[in-house]
Amino acid sequence: MAWWNPFDKSTVGAKETVPLRTTASKNMKTPFEVLSAGISNIVKDTESMTQDTFNNTNEFDLYDDMLNFDPELNGAVRTIALTANKYKLIGGRNAQIRNAINELTEDVLDFDDFLINAMRNLMVYGNDINKLVGKSGVGITQLQSLPISQLTIVDDRKIPFAATKDYAIMKGVFYLYKENAVNSAKYLASEIMHIKIDYRSNWYMDRMGRWTYGIWGASRFSALKQAIRAKYNSMNNRIALEDSLTKQYITIGPEAIENIQDPDEAAERLENIMDSVGSLLDGLRSDQIPILPHYVNMEFVDLKNTIPDNSSFLDNVNADISAVLHVPRVSMGQERGSTFAATFNASQWSVQSIRRLQTILGQSISSLFSKHLELLGIAHKKSDIPLLVFDPMDEESPFEETRRVVLSYQSGITTLNEARVDLDLPRESAELGKQRYNSPTTEPMGDLPRENENKPTDEEVEQDGEENEE
Repeated sequence: MAWWNPFDKSTVGAKETVPLRTTASKNMKTPFEVLSAGISNIVKDTESMTQDTFNNTNEFDLYDDMLNFDPELNGAVRTIALTANKYKLIGGRNAQIRNAINELTEDVLDFDDFLINAMRNLMVYGNDINKLVGKSGVGITQLQSLPISQLTIVDDRKIPFAATKDYAIMKGVFYLYKENAVNSAKYLASEIMHIKIDYRSNWYMDRMGRWTYGIWGASRFSALKQAIRAKYNSMNNRIALEDSLTKQYITIGPEAIENIQDPDEAAERLENIMDSVGSLLDGLRSDQIPILPHYVNMEFVDLKNTIPDNSSFLDNVNADISAVLHVPRVSMGQERGSTFAATFNASQWSVQSIRRLQTILGQSISSLFSKHLELLGIAHKKSDIPLLVFDPMDEESPFEETRRVVLSYQSGITTLNEARVDLDLPRESAELGKQRYNSPTTEPMGDLPRENENKPTDEEVEQDGEENEE
């Protein structure tokens, strides 16, 4: 039987590994480099976000990086944006107005995508800016979404000019797209649909270094800039530290040199063993397990006691994200040990915050409908325009709605027809529909007996005894 030497590299693997060639240009990444997530890739991707803001053109670029790299933030924003998906148009003065609005929302525009994107931009940037494209007699034909980071808003001062806080821009007259670029564009404020939140007292410096006041909306992300930076600085430092630490080491027992008396020969023997073990491990494939002599042991380091645990800090940052965006973490199944009372209160605050965004979006949509009717030449007032109403997020189940209506009817609060209308049932006749609930009549049961009141007397007991004897 042949003896297999564990330190002989020629016995490791039957075939040599053939390198796989990939075609890629000098500046193009190979498919493996794109798909792989090495330590350098992870740190490099978030490096611009964790350093100074000046690495970005403006704060809006920083917000994009925060949204792309933080899953907790991305999930919260997507949760709120999708609440704009369910809506309905109510009212409208006449069929002409209703038909014009229905044609605009159903055939001309991608209205669902517009509402979802607008809700998302309000959360991320605090602004949603669109170029109105239309024609007289035809109406609005397109809503062209404009990138927030490439826009500037100026007043009627001659460009270029400097706007400090003492002479800030306080009225938006022109919207400039790619200012000072070759393919720049200039739009009047009447050609722009600008939806914004929390703008009245918001100071903002645009990409040209000009201060504005009350022109740009305030992003919810502005309160999370430092928290997200600290989060990814902590994560990157931990990843780099874990990668730099030795996770395994090899020890050689005294049995390897127990029969060698010469110190120089023993040292040479140990050095030879280490070189042989290193060569063996380097030549192994991923599916091979090394077979080592009994005096060579491979041990692993427990990193739990070596690197401090920062999970509580990351959890606090994620809780801050939930608090700022008003999205309960329990909605994504990420809160441990939460009570029903805490969950209920968080849900109530979340609903109120989202309703405010929906109200702002609905008001802007009414202005869009008004401009569409003006281009069509349809005379109208504000009250003639159909209202955009979003479906409630905390709506009742059919069982809860039925129970509520029945309790109201049995309490005498509502009539029969009012209760049937609440349940989407047909009305009864006029006389029957006006009736209220009458509780069924019951005979009086009298007072309860007093103590020992039904106890038989002595004479009744004697009579019962005589009857039993007979």
